[in-house]
Amino acid sequence: MHTSTRLASTDFQYWQHTGQEAAKISFADFCPQYHELDRVGVVSPCLADGILHTGRTLLALTTAFYDCQRARSSDFFDYPQHFAFVGTAYGNAGEVDVQTAPRLRAPNMPATWDAWGWLDVWPGNKWITAPPTATGLLQRVFDFQINRLFWPQELLPAAGEPALPAYAYQMLRTRLKSVYFYTTATFDQAHGSVIEVRAASVANKLWQESIGKLPGTDQNPQPLPQTDRLQRVDIDDFLNTLNPTKS
Repeated sequence: MHTSTRLASTDFQYWQHTGQEAAKISFADFCPQYHELDRVGVVSPCLADGILHTGRTLLALTTAFYDCQRARSSDFFDYPQHFAFVGTAYGNAGEVDVQTAPRLRAPNMPATWDAWGWLDVWPGNKWITAPPTATGLLQRVFDFQINRLFWPQELLPAAGEPALPAYAYQMLRTRLKSVYFYTTATFDQAHGSVIEVRAASVANKLWQESIGKLPGTDQNPQPLPQTDRLQRVDIDDFLNTLNPTKS
């Protein structure tokens, strides 16, 4: 809950880029129909991907959650329903057993998960492993009843990858309120305008503290993205793209 005393909604700005034009938008424009009980999921095939490219956004959503708590009382102890879905093959961090990891609780989880906990994705039952495939990770999204999803644009079903049961896509279509792509490269502009989430220095510092807890950051320093850049995706289009039977 350390972010509840460090961040305010004014620490974040949202900009929509359409072609060469950029316009500032509100949190409500960025995150329509937000509710404090939203179940937010970040799919991260590698441990660091989601933190690097959606970390500021997670902090903004966490701040919105704590704004709702503060509006009712100054006496609360709670965490938002935010989940990290991480592929088991995440490089230097090694592999976590997908059967036991979801049942573990901090401090029993590997120390490498501390980076997610620093973004108030906590306690350890919010750290979910999955086979590092599009279908494997989408299955976890379905299992945990996510309704606001951040998904890597590059993660698509491989040739021959099995589909989820038809009912899973139907239920996801009903549950999902919004889907956003993030990317480690360049956006496919076919998906539309880009939404940029900017953070003030205090929020950027907290995000960088989280990155500092990732394994290997001291040995392999790399330039960090200056802002989070996202694309809102039509839910039907997203589910059709993630369903191998539709391709």
